[in-house]
Parts: sequence; structure tokens; C-alpha cells
Amino acid sequence: MTESEFKLSSGLKLGPVCLRTKNAAEIERFYHEDFGLKVIRRDGDFTALGTGSTGQPLLILHHDEKASTPPPNAAGLYHFALLVPDRKSLADAYLSLGNKGVIFDGYADYQVSEALYLTDPQGNGIEIYNDRPRSEWRFDDDGVEMTTAPLDLDSLIKESSSGTLGQSTGIAEGSRVGHVHLKVSDLQTSIAFYRDGLGLELMRYLGNAAFLSAGCYHHHVGLNTWQSLGGPARRANWTGLEYVTLRIPEADLIELSSRLGVGRGVSGQLSLSDPDDISLIFTAY
Repeated sequence: MTESEFKLSSGLKLGPVCLRTKNAAEIERFYHEDFGLKVIRRDGDFTALGTGSTGQPLLILHHDEKASTPPPNAAGLYHFALLVPDRKSLADAYLSLGNKGVIFDGYADYQVSEALYLTDPQGNGIEIYNDRPRSEWRFDDDGVEMTTAPLDLDSLIKESSSGTLGQSTGIAEGSRVGHVHLKVSDLQTSIAFYRDGLGLELMRYLGNAAFLSAGCYHHHVGLNTWQSLGGPARRANWTGLEYVTLRIPEADLIELSSRLGVGRGVSGQLSLSDPDDISLIFTAY
């Protein structure tokens, strides 16, 4: 099988995103009090948070007081994106976070989804979004159509069960990591890695940004050079993104390991680094 023939199956799911943090108390308080995430487990310097007290975490915080801040043009995280179950959940998140005094960076309607944007106290970008039904997505010769339009906040608020700022509770149960958007130093090199190496499909190319996925999803991985063109690769001791988890069927993991010539670790996972030294951990389900 050649590289161009291999495609990851539609079973790809993103697992937790791990962030290296310098101010542990501040970051954990933000995700716990503002987002309403619960601590699933603590293991030394690692704290896993999710929407319930058990189950799959959304976020892992690695507390490292010696971590340093990366330069603004470095490769790394642009944002990680939490996919909420429905439009009502997006409305509830908007109202709840607003009530906590969280300042949003922006809002957008992409035709395939509606999104809220914000930044955590360490500068990590966050998207909270809801997908429109796939029956409403449109495709052309270049992949899925994604336009950028203003989000109709008045219409969104009407979806909330409370309709007020005081009663909704942050990120809904059943939310998950829907995609990650990465800052890269060379877009074509990164496209080749994620498409030809890992088997993702290029769903949209915009010259200085690209969106790739498995199973014709609008994107599981976004790439851009808006701030990072020619910038330094990710370093392990920097704050920000430490790794992204990708969960794929066992058959895909065996094939990917074989094709790339990379052995699996003792836990059965496959650990890789992209061209900018951004760490990816593949696990089977």
C-alpha cells in the first residue's frame, strides 16, 4: 500500500488535549470554575478534567513550574475545540461563561458549525462549537464548503433552556474534543505529513491554512501559518500544547505503525511528532 492510498477510517476520534502549565492553580481554577469541568483523576503533576467525575477526560493539565513561555511566532496550539452535543448546549455555554465574566475573543458561523472563541489565562486558544447536521453541509471539488459569517447570537440565546445568564452550567455532559487547530512553520510540509503520512484527507485549502479530516468530517486537524510562518518548532519545556490524543480503530493503528516504521509503546499507543515537533499520541479503541 502506498502512502497516497492509505486513509484513516471515519472512526477517528480525538481524545484529550494535554497542556503544559506554569501556574497550575490559576489554570485549573479557570477550567473548573468557569467551564464547570470536574477533576477525573490526579497523577503527580497531571490533572485530568472532563464533564463527569469518571470517563474520558477532555483536558489534561501538566503542572510544570519550570516551563517557559514560547515566542509568539512558535509552532504549537492555535486552539483546541470542544464539540458540544447540540445548539442548546452551545447557548448554555455562552450564557454560563458570560455570567462568569469570561471575555470572548469572537464568534463565527461557518455554515457547517457555529463557534465561540476565547483564551485561557495562559494564552491557550479555545473554541466551543456545535455542528450543523451533515445533511446541511455542502461539498464542491475542493472539499467541504466553509464560509465565515457573523454568529446570530440572538437566535442562539433563544435555544438556551434558561434564557438568562444565571442558570446555565458551562460545558455540557457529552461534549468532546472535536478538533485541534495548530500553528505550523511550513504549511506544505505539514499537509504532506498529515495527509500522505497519517492518512487524513485534505478537506479545504486556503493558501495559508488547511483543514484535514477522516471520514469527510469538516476537520479534525486545522493548520495555519498566520502567526508562525518560518517560526521555531515546538519545544518540550514550553507552556502550551504538550500533546494531542487521537483514538483510532485497532486495525488502523496496526497499519499506521507498520507504514511509518514506528513501534508501539508498552501501553500499545503510538507516539509521533509532526514536522514542528508537535506530539501526537495514537491509541486504539
